[in-house]
Amino acid sequence: MIGSAARWIRRALLRGVIVGVAYPKLTLTFAGVAVLAASLLAAARLRVSSDSNEMFSHRVEFFHNWIEFDKDFPENQASYVVIEPQDPVHPPATARWTALADRIAAKLKTMPGAVESVDQRIPLDQLGNQGILFEDPAALREEIDEARQLAPLARLWGESNPVLRLTGTNPISRFLYGAQFGLGDPRSVQFVRTVAEGWSAALASPDQTPRVGQTVPDLRALGPSDPRTLGYYYEPDQTNLAHHLLLIKVFERDDFSSVKAGTNVISVIRDATNEAAHDFPEFTVGLTGRPVLDADEDQVTDRDSRRSEIVALIAVFIGLVVMLRSAWLALAAELALAIGIGWTFGYATLAVGRLNLLSTVFLIALIGIGMDYLVQILTRYRQEAARHARPAVVWIAVFKHVGPPITTACLGAAAAFLVSVFTDFQGAAELGIISGGGLLLCLISGYTVLPALLTLFPAKVDPAAAARIAPAHRPSKLSRWRLLLPAAWISLLAVAIPLGFRTRFNPNLLDLQAPDLPSVKLVNKLQTWSAVVLSKDLDVLRQAQAALAGANSVASTDSVLDAYDNYATLKAAGQTFNIQWAPPDPVRPEDLPQIAQRALSLAGRIDASNIDGHQAAAASLRTFAATLTGPGRSADAIAASLSAWQTAFVGELRELLAEFNPAPLNLAAVPPQLRGHYVSDDGIYALYVNPVGDLWKQQALEQFEREVEDRVSSVPAHPIVTGITSDIYHSTAAIERSFYQATAYALAIILLLVLIDLRRVDQTLLAVSVLGLGLPMLVGLMGLFGVSWNFANFFGLPILIGAGHEYGVFMVHRYREACHDPRRSWRWPDASDRALFLCAYVTTSSFGFFWAFAHHRGLKSLGLVMAMGTACIYLAAVTVLRPILRWKLDASRCEE
Repeated sequence: MIGSAARWIRRALLRGVIVGVAYPKLTLTFAGVAVLAASLLAAARLRVSSDSNEMFSHRVEFFHNWIEFDKDFPENQASYVVIEPQDPVHPPATARWTALADRIAAKLKTMPGAVESVDQRIPLDQLGNQGILFEDPAALREEIDEARQLAPLARLWGESNPVLRLTGTNPISRFLYGAQFGLGDPRSVQFVRTVAEGWSAALASPDQTPRVGQTVPDLRALGPSDPRTLGYYYEPDQTNLAHHLLLIKVFERDDFSSVKAGTNVISVIRDATNEAAHDFPEFTVGLTGRPVLDADEDQVTDRDSRRSEIVALIAVFIGLVVMLRSAWLALAAELALAIGIGWTFGYATLAVGRLNLLSTVFLIALIGIGMDYLVQILTRYRQEAARHARPAVVWIAVFKHVGPPITTACLGAAAAFLVSVFTDFQGAAELGIISGGGLLLCLISGYTVLPALLTLFPAKVDPAAAARIAPAHRPSKLSRWRLLLPAAWISLLAVAIPLGFRTRFNPNLLDLQAPDLPSVKLVNKLQTWSAVVLSKDLDVLRQAQAALAGANSVASTDSVLDAYDNYATLKAAGQTFNIQWAPPDPVRPEDLPQIAQRALSLAGRIDASNIDGHQAAAASLRTFAATLTGPGRSADAIAASLSAWQTAFVGELRELLAEFNPAPLNLAAVPPQLRGHYVSDDGIYALYVNPVGDLWKQQALEQFEREVEDRVSSVPAHPIVTGITSDIYHSTAAIERSFYQATAYALAIILLLVLIDLRRVDQTLLAVSVLGLGLPMLVGLMGLFGVSWNFANFFGLPILIGAGHEYGVFMVHRYREACHDPRRSWRWPDASDRALFLCAYVTTSSFGFFWAFAHHRGLKSLGLVMAMGTACIYLAAVTVLRPILRWKLDASRCEE
């Protein structure tokens, strides 16, 4: 039944040829109208999507979970402005960091057409005293320890009781007395200096109300200060944890309507960022993050593809002119190919409706493979046109001999693409649908457009060519010696196979991108990897956190549970900060001599310590004492100014310590920037699990993801595990599995198609033997030159099987032709040999230009593997299969 169907298809195609030759103008008119209609349809409805989330089937559980998580927690789609100091060892002052971040954010917020929102810091003023709940637990413990040291100082200033009055009648006097016992601590001496300078500043501006940060010291700023303490995203550089970066999250307006749309948005953001950073030469600024990497990759692949396609068309045209010795035949081939490509755009619009990041390269597949069938037709046309005058007779003779092999070859190549629809890799499936259908349309163009074109405008064929047609076949005395070539190839293969074991699979997706892209270099500096456990039940999340405790590959977890734990920690430490606050005893005029005397005494003790750097504190105390006793102001005014200063300072102390006694967590009052990190709008809580190792390395990624999933699976409620680690780990595994499936499917269907065509098992095995002889040589060469398999070039395997088997099919059909008609002897190099060489040249050069011109390492490696693989398969056909078939022919072992 299948054989009958194949014969019916061939007869139908041959009838199409006869009609096309009989009515060439009508045929070309229909073809032109179809191309115009397809072009208009594609221009109106075919979109180019740069959305990487459309590359995989949403029916698959892990990918569905990732998509839902991505919707609920949109911060995962943020682009990052990365601010780095030029000299990371000596970074600029905190004020410069924050000023640059604020300027960039302000600039981007004026661009609503490109930017949806910008997040450069968490507004701590909106957090109030709940801000401390979101501190890192380890950092919080350090802050509690520091606050415990501050508590005695707070009691000196904020409490009032008979015991304290024994050391002084007001807080200033008591502080000067108590400070003499802490001179061994540099921070205490620095604090004395700051306070003394505040007193002097308050006395110098008697009409100004004391304010924190002006005359009253800001106690929060006295400790170690960096942008993080002010709410900015100040993070360690993952390539050197001693250095830091400042991040700004940018959420651009998504536009997946074309590759250029996404790259244009990123370009606009990048230009605005560089403009805003112009006045900050001490920093370097760059963009990275998933949207930026995708946009940069789209731009590079689009440029590489366009350039390679243009060069490939030119190189193919030149090769056709040289080999066919006719510019018109070369032009006719490219016109027929162009019409097939035009039809393919219309077909892609109807069949799929879009081009994705992978299917945009279908053009190079049609140029490199679809042209092969046209080459076979044209080569045979030159031969038959030299023998016959009538166009119908010429074309019937052409397709009588090349029709079966090119149909089988095209069906096999199309099937190798189309079988990808049986995998979950949506990107490859859509490429398979478009490229597989496109190859069939190129074949139809070869059956219709090319004969009609050459019937109207026949090529000039040398009349003497008929005289040069080889005579009837005669066995050669050198027939057995031809078998030395297969022996030589097998010997080379024996050397190559061990080299093939050096070839490894590199799953690192970052290694596919152009290495010189700033976004690629910057992404390694960020901690972008995490697994995420999701649940609406905090108790379940708590169980998952406990299950992950002690995991070797887990560095830390981050969730709202930390805020609840911090609250419990603060409540436990609450007694430390139990101060009986009272209005500070006012400074009286008669207290001023004692205060001045104690200031001078403390200054003398500081000088006596002979510690470098302390002299400034002693000088500040003496200046303050001189102000108290000097002429110019009344004692009442001085006392009033110091009393007001005391009241403001005690208020600052009280407010600072109140942070260590916060109210219970109220998520509704938390700013959206922070709340959205921990809980979605519909109440799903996220537990972020951070890795220890570098997850760009597959082994570390596999270890981390498996350990997280295994431990979380022990939680009775079985919460969802997702996140970027889960998406990358499972999608890459699924893609690899899809490639194996596509390769197996392609090989099986090609064996079936070739068997249907040749109807002999032995000849079928001979035809496909070129794959078994060529592909191992390819792997050996990859091992020799250190070329790895990856997620770009691995897809070349099913393509090579689909495109490479044609060399064996053409060879066996040429052998059968010589067997059937002794007048069509097989001498080197006859038309079929030249056609086969030209096919190899077309495919090798087309994909080879991807290797030569591409900057994207994935496309570069795909081009190299396809070019080397095609060359290896062709050479295997020429050096092994052809000599064996010639030997069988010479020995009169024709089998039909």
